[in-house]
Amino acid sequence: MSFLKKIDELSFLKIIAFSALLSLLVSLPIVILLVQQQTEIRSKAYEKPKLIVTKEKIFPGPIPNNPPKIGRVFPWVGKIGDIVWIQGENFGNNPSVKRLIIGGVALPEEMITSWRDTEIQAIIPEGAKQGGIVQVRVGQHPMSSSLPFSLYDKETKTKLTKKDNLISVVNGQNVSKAKIWTGDENIQTEEREIPLVVNNGKETPIFDTGGKPILSILLYDNSGQIIPYFVDPREFGF
Repeated sequence: MSFLKKIDELSFLKIIAFSALLSLLVSLPIVILLVQQQTEIRSKAYEKPKLIVTKEKIFPGPIPNNPPKIGRVFPWVGKIGDIVWIQGENFGNNPSVKRLIIGGVALPEEMITSWRDTEIQAIIPEGAKQGGIVQVRVGQHPMSSSLPFSLYDKETKTKLTKKDNLISVVNGQNVSKAKIWTGDENIQTEEREIPLVVNNGKETPIFDTGGKPILSILLYDNSGQIIPYFVDPREFGF
């Protein structure tokens, strides 16, 4: 008995059921694909910059209609001469009227190596203030400011470590307090101020991030002065 003859002998209800099952099998992979894409979009967060731009900036573009908004400075800890990325939105594509200030120092064009609508790449300048902020202005829009960042030099002894989600301090004898900001473009920014009693010469746990992205960390002594620190870039994903 041929396949067509078998189909012809099926009842009307069986044909309807068979068609429904076939439609389900065809549509299921498409539904799964759409769900995966939606999940990926919802879980999008600031990504680590993929490379250092060395080419000249593109020809000046127009001023964006909306004011710039800084999301984060990456990394939030560095030294004079290091490259940082300012990530956010509405920066424009190298607009002709723009201003970038890092730690109170306005950057000349030659220290801004890339300026795109969602990301600026620049060099931390001489004279940048410890615990300073990054500021971006485009056209006549209001200035946008970042969270404070930490500066260090080759003489810095205090170190932050990260093991899984636990942040600890090493050689932090003078540290009495930490301020930590977590969050990203999908998670509301949260600021925590944590009093500390540091074990001299030992690793002292500070904070468990709970898996939340770190936006900035500052350490303070008893007089309220910021204490510089350095990190192993691999531990923090820099």
